[in-house]
Amino acid sequence: MDSSQKRLLAHLNTTYPDTLARLLEHHATAFDAQQPRLTAITPSSLTIAYTNGSASSFILHSTKNIPLSPPLASLSLPSVEARLLAMDAECEAALERGGRSELAITAYRAPQGWQIIAAAWIACVMGTYAVETFGAEGWRVSGLLGLGERWGWWYGLGLGTAFWLLVVAHVGESAGVMLPLLWKYNVKVGTGLWWLWVGSHAVEGWGAVMRFRGMVREEEERRKKKE
Repeated sequence: MDSSQKRLLAHLNTTYPDTLARLLEHHATAFDAQQPRLTAITPSSLTIAYTNGSASSFILHSTKNIPLSPPLASLSLPSVEARLLAMDAECEAALERGGRSELAITAYRAPQGWQIIAAAWIACVMGTYAVETFGAEGWRVSGLLGLGERWGWWYGLGLGTAFWLLVVAHVGESAGVMLPLLWKYNVKVGTGLWWLWVGSHAVEGWGAVMRFRGMVREEEERRKKKE
């Protein structure tokens, strides 16, 4: 690789990281691509290296080749930039048709008010069930309360029912609501922000969905005021 191509790659990597990520997602189904880097370019293809996830979660290094059709007439900066921008516009349009929003949520909002109480109650149920199931006998709540065999059985039934109802509800909400929301509003899989929202939802459930949707409404209102 000569010095001119090294300068070209360095400029494109610095200027168009979001474009490279969208190219990977649309053309290579790499929806969790992090730190994309254009490592080679020819008139007929782009070679992009990236990691899946982030240092805070997991790292798998991958490389994808994206064909250029028609081939580039030259590898000059104006020619390459024009093609990248045109491909990026196509990617954005395709992702929007698939349900992706142009809005991006870039922050996490912690539980507030009643959501704190609800999250604490759910965490208490899950923690108590874990102690009752896996903890030493001396630490079990049923034993500490001296419930005896009869009341201990009813206590265990109620606690187990509440625990598994919460698990089923949260898994269903996560697959059907929370994860699609994160994808739609451009929270990348495997990032620290993604794990914050997923972890928060795993504990508290619907409260996390409500806060996320509230942030989306706020962002939409800010955009309307600017128009």
